[in-house]
Amino acid sequence: MHQPVFLSIRSKITFVSLFLSITTLFAVALISFISADNQLRERASDQLISESTGRGAAIRSLVDTRIEQIRLMFTNSALQNAIEELNHNSTALSAQKMQSYKNDFAAGIQSFRQIVGTPAGLENVRAIGINGRVLFSSDQIDVGKDMSHDRRFLRGLSESFLELDQVNGKRKVIVTVPIYRNGQIGTSPAVGVMIATMDPAKFDEILLNREGLGETGEVYLVNANRTLISESRFIENAAFRTPVNTLPVNKCFDEGTKIFAIYPDYRNIPIVGSSYCARDLGIVLLAEIDEAEIFHPITQLRDAILIAGIIITGVVVTIALYVSKTISRPITQLKDAADKISKGDYNYKIRVESGDEIGRLAEQFDMMRKSVLETNMNLARLVRDRTKELTDMTNALDATAIVAVTDKDGTITKVNSKFAEISKYSEQELIGQSHRLLKSGYHPSYFFEDMWKTISSGQIWQGEIKNKAKDGTFYWVNTTIVPFLGDDGQPKQYIAIHNDITNLKNTEERLSEALARDRANTEIIKMQVEELNITNEELRRKDKLKDEFLSMASHELKTPLTPIIGWCGALKSDAILGKLTDMQRSAVDTIEKSAIKLEKMISDMLDAQKLELNEFKFNIGDVDVDRVIRNVEHDLEYLMKENNIEFVVNTQPGLKLRSDEARIIQVLNALLYNSVDFVPKVGGRIELTAEERDNGKNIVFGVKDNGPGIPKDKQRFLFKKFYQVDTSLKRKHGGTGLGLAISKGIVTGLGGQIWVDTEEGKGSSFYFSLPRETKNENPHN
Repeated sequence: MHQPVFLSIRSKITFVSLFLSITTLFAVALISFISADNQLRERASDQLISESTGRGAAIRSLVDTRIEQIRLMFTNSALQNAIEELNHNSTALSAQKMQSYKNDFAAGIQSFRQIVGTPAGLENVRAIGINGRVLFSSDQIDVGKDMSHDRRFLRGLSESFLELDQVNGKRKVIVTVPIYRNGQIGTSPAVGVMIATMDPAKFDEILLNREGLGETGEVYLVNANRTLISESRFIENAAFRTPVNTLPVNKCFDEGTKIFAIYPDYRNIPIVGSSYCARDLGIVLLAEIDEAEIFHPITQLRDAILIAGIIITGVVVTIALYVSKTISRPITQLKDAADKISKGDYNYKIRVESGDEIGRLAEQFDMMRKSVLETNMNLARLVRDRTKELTDMTNALDATAIVAVTDKDGTITKVNSKFAEISKYSEQELIGQSHRLLKSGYHPSYFFEDMWKTISSGQIWQGEIKNKAKDGTFYWVNTTIVPFLGDDGQPKQYIAIHNDITNLKNTEERLSEALARDRANTEIIKMQVEELNITNEELRRKDKLKDEFLSMASHELKTPLTPIIGWCGALKSDAILGKLTDMQRSAVDTIEKSAIKLEKMISDMLDAQKLELNEFKFNIGDVDVDRVIRNVEHDLEYLMKENNIEFVVNTQPGLKLRSDEARIIQVLNALLYNSVDFVPKVGGRIELTAEERDNGKNIVFGVKDNGPGIPKDKQRFLFKKFYQVDTSLKRKHGGTGLGLAISKGIVTGLGGQIWVDTEEGKGSSFYFSLPRETKNENPHN
């Protein structure tokens, strides 16, 4: 059959090479990409956090410095007293005294400028009384102005603070501090408020230094109103005109936390940024760089990796195509030869011109072909011989018994000459009919219903039947019907073996009539009894012949299995036939397992036949229970491990009895193999026990499992021959249905009892007891 192209070796080699190269390239690229990305993120994180933290600390320090500078300006007690005096009586002061206070105010400002210097950028200073009126100002226009409702004045009565705001369209720093009596800060109510306007140059020096921030980096301030209050690198005159409602701003003013993250900035462009939250000062400082600039090297690395990957993939595909073509050609030739041989052409010679392992494989394959050809010839000869033997035995059965074969529905498919002779029907008339054709009307309907129920359940039926021949005469047969089971455990056909007992029945009838007619005629009775004995003897002879045939057939069926199993071992031997392929080895394993299974089934049938004929022998001797348990445990150790079954041995040590050790092991193995078949595939558990009971008179062995259990209505049939608890399980577990019947025969023969303790869904426990001393040591049962 034509195989898809993708399943060829050539395509597989190409695919694997391509897959490995692309996978390796992808892995290296991914690792490089992730490593570079992590390094860039770490570097950006370190830089931006350092910028935001350092510059934020500098801004905080500058704010504290400016507030302290303005507070120091009014540590002059004369000015503090003047403001307090003007608060109480501003109109009563003389012009001369008022001018003196103004001169002191101006001198204080001049002294501050001389001490602090021009870098402080002091532009305007206003001293406001407690009632909100401007008492002193460096700008005379502000003197007398009412600022009682100004928010800075109202806030300045209780605390010092600094703000960046617009004054006459320009950015200014406005510092507000309360004025206390005699410089007693916070210990008494403020007597006034000082509001100083200063140049923001020092703040811009901190914020506008963009060294190390690349082409798109910037540092700026945002106030609590979510408004930009410093210069923007990208938007001209953006201060106090641009809203900034970004993630770090909200985090600071809503939660009081600083962050490092990637987020859209006030331009709605993705950036990488770090914040310094100073919610107590009413500001947040942001240090940001555009994401595209930070990760630009990653983009360049990705493009370079992509180009290199395309080039490497092309080279790998070219090499893979060449190598795959070199390897696949001899394999294709070997495959063509295998196809020829698989179709039965064992004379086809394998020709593969290759000096490598494939060439040597071809030579070994050719040797195997020759060996298989020879083996097939031997097997064919063996089958012919065995077939002839079976034919001879069948002919012998046809000559001595009446035989009929029917299908599963009871339709006759084959009869022998004896059947046609006694029924007066020809073979052609019988084929395709059922046994109802011979119905005599003598037996009630339930007689045949019971018969059909028995054989359809897979059990053997035995009984006497009165039939009607074609010419209207009646005849009696002693009948045994044996069902042949299929792989599904259901009968697929039946074979009926009859013995003609018409003379016996007629004799019985005549004897009965003679006894009823004249009981005094003893001579007639003696003659009839003698005739009856002769007939019974003939019947026994035929029954024995039937049993001997079944025994011989089982033996002859078992004989060819030994060479079959031996040849299977030879086929698997590398030294003799060469190394087999997986498919060939699987086929040989299947043949071997089936042969071993058939051999076991025939052995069980022979044991069952011996039990039925009372020919089962026992070898009574001293039995060490510990030794028995060890042997069983050793024999089943591999099977338990192979099936993942927990095997627990719980026995009373030192037990001994007189019995048949081999038969005890046979019964234990049969019970354990049953349990192995029925425990769950996962979590299976089997326990083997042995203990002394009845004050030491008996020893009880037990096999417990956690299988599905057995329904109560089917437990009474467990120890009958050929019985299966559930025929649907037969398909899964196999078996002949003889193991428990044989076990019961052995235990009973050894003077013991066997029973089961089970409940559906809760597992099964099989027990058998044996006496310590066997009363009858006769080797026969």
